[in-house]
Amino acid sequence: MEFDITGLEKAGRQDLLEHWRFLINRPPPKHISRSLLIQILAWEQQSAVYGGFTKKLSLRLTRASLRDILRPAFKPGSRFIREYHGKTHIVEVDDDGKFVWNMQRFKSLSHAARAITGYNVSGFKFFGVKP
Repeated sequence: MEFDITGLEKAGRQDLLEHWRFLINRPPPKHISRSLLIQILAWEQQSAVYGGFTKKLSLRLTRASLRDILRPAFKPGSRFIREYHGKTHIVEVDDDGKFVWNMQRFKSLSHAARAITGYNVSGFKFFGVKP
């Protein structure tokens, strides 16, 4: 049983469910919508022909998503200014995304805040940044 992708749109629901069982080797979710069923079947067919997610790609996507959640990208030249114990501290984002304070480079704003305060502190909270 082989459908071309354009044939998926024309196929009936029972044909799509049967194609799911044939292609994925397990029953489809009970209340899956027809449009989602078509999208998943089309993706499965394309990934069989062109290749799907590799474990390496999946890991890279996961890491990238976490990095963007945990540390949003700040534009080079952005400056974070905070007065702490009577002294004004300026942390600047370098061209490579590192944070520079007193000519020291840090991989995160929290590391720069730790260098300033001497204890672990969220860089976002210390500088009043909302992610």
